[in-house]
Amino acid sequence: MHLRFVALAPMAMLMGLSIPLGLIHAQEDGNFTDEMLEELLFGEGLEEALEKKPSPWSKNLNLMLGGGHSDNPLQGPHLQTEAGFAAASVDAFLLRMGKDASVLYIYLYGEGNYYSGIPSLDLTGIALAQAEYSVTSPTTGFGRGIRLRHTYYDMVFDMSENLDSPYSFMVQSNKSEMRPFVSFPLGEGLTGTLELAAARDIYAMSSEDYGEKEFRSILKWKGEKDRAINFYIFSRWKDYDERLQKDRDGFSMNSTSETRTVGSGINGSRTLGKEDDWEVSLSGYVHKTTDNAGGYYDYTSLNGNLKLSHEIGPWTLSATIRASHSKYDIRKTSASELFKRNGIANEFEADRKINEKWNIFAVWKSERDESNDPDYEYEANVFSAGMKWSN
Repeated sequence: MHLRFVALAPMAMLMGLSIPLGLIHAQEDGNFTDEMLEELLFGEGLEEALEKKPSPWSKNLNLMLGGGHSDNPLQGPHLQTEAGFAAASVDAFLLRMGKDASVLYIYLYGEGNYYSGIPSLDLTGIALAQAEYSVTSPTTGFGRGIRLRHTYYDMVFDMSENLDSPYSFMVQSNKSEMRPFVSFPLGEGLTGTLELAAARDIYAMSSEDYGEKEFRSILKWKGEKDRAINFYIFSRWKDYDERLQKDRDGFSMNSTSETRTVGSGINGSRTLGKEDDWEVSLSGYVHKTTDNAGGYYDYTSLNGNLKLSHEIGPWTLSATIRASHSKYDIRKTSASELFKRNGIANEFEADRKINEKWNIFAVWKSERDESNDPDYEYEANVFSAGMKWSN
């Protein structure tokens, strides 16, 4: 079984947040990545946010209302059901800069989606709360802090690969995380970060509950004209409470499953043009997952993302293309071929500023998954539009 993130994707597009295919294919738990959260909270990053908010306390509230149409919201490989949907979200951000070079922020986010005519999608949503406290020495540049996060999501779990026709049901999950970290300067515009993490994910379906540990190393560089490059490597361990090991043929064993994922990634961005009205960002990463049994869950994933955006007066136009490839080491299809998947997605968005508080937008997104197992293939197109309010 695998997760299809149909509950999250429409709202993410309405928020202007690009969801990498890597989240769909490489993260079994379906949670936000740190990079996605940083983009959602700060856009260009925490440093830019602090530079633009000189007052001790800064508050921001955003609302979104919209809707659209999807030709395959269940992302079924065989039977496709069209549906219109309505979406709404709210997020609040509170930031305080202390006199002792400390920073405290709290971020709250919630969204809900309603799909017309599909009982299993009558109401889906996600909620997130994140708080971070950090202190950076003004003389040495060394920093330390801790990040706390809780994510609740209620989305569709797709079983189409196990049945002859698509079948989906809702799954609820609560994930709590604690991430202490230290940062240190390495040179002009260069910063290093070491981060530890401990997490616990509890599902309504207890067979998927797991504990998680992670170590991450991050290298960040910032230059002129908003040029930035981030490089990271990590190692993540998951220990499942009840999910059983599987042998190379997919048959269950007596012990519970454990997996380890190691990976690295790089992303860069910069502005172009006489008035810096063009922005380009490029990212890619590779992940390798192995299990503690017969290798049934062993796979490698490659992902890439390219985004261009351009400002023309009150308009902001953006285009994104994403590609992914996943290949399993041992797991085979019914045709005795090693299981593999390829994904491609395109997204185009137009956003127009009405005044200081109001924007209107329209988004078109197309996704396609190909595989040597037909039950993992699907196509989906989504059009959405709405308005945003910020204060």
